[in-house]
Amino acid sequence: MRTAARNRLIIGAAIVAAAIFLGYQMYYSQTPARHADHDHAIAKIDAGGFLWVEDSAGKRRNLVGRPEKVLVLHWFDPTAVDFTEESQAARFAASVAADPMIEVVMIADAPSWEGLDAWAQSAGVPMEMLYLDEKGKTADLFGVRRLPETLIYDPAGIMAHQARGPMNWSDPRLKAQIEQIKGGVEEIH
Repeated sequence: MRTAARNRLIIGAAIVAAAIFLGYQMYYSQTPARHADHDHAIAKIDAGGFLWVEDSAGKRRNLVGRPEKVLVLHWFDPTAVDFTEESQAARFAASVAADPMIEVVMIADAPSWEGLDAWAQSAGVPMEMLYLDEKGKTADLFGVRRLPETLIYDPAGIMAHQARGPMNWSDPRLKAQIEQIKGGVEEIH
């Protein structure tokens, strides 16, 4: 009888430990950055110095480094039923396109470009602002957990804002926030 009780105790302790671990992981996967540089300052990301996305012409773009402008990276799933947010993001990008200090990069998390041109046309997203993150490899290195997710970096490459889930791209506070980020954010350790 003692062996059975001890085994139940060991199994119960293992289940409690697993539940605590999974709860901790889930909590931190849903918690946005607590400070400006979090783990995602693109000037410091340790990924061999390269985090690639690809444009429709097959040209690769490295996202690591100091962007020297506000860089808005918006990851999304092109297979999602509703692409209203991506249409809003494209309109927002067009509204700030004349400002050389702001760039919006829309990144599709998809296995290939197949079908993305038709998707872009139906969603109203110009192909020149669309990039591909094949199989989400770069998103994983950035710590992007769920789509859509938007990361906004200041000109020095320090994360200024992270939005997990849909954003309201037509909210005037977004433009005001980006204007403020142009001056940089203070790095906190």
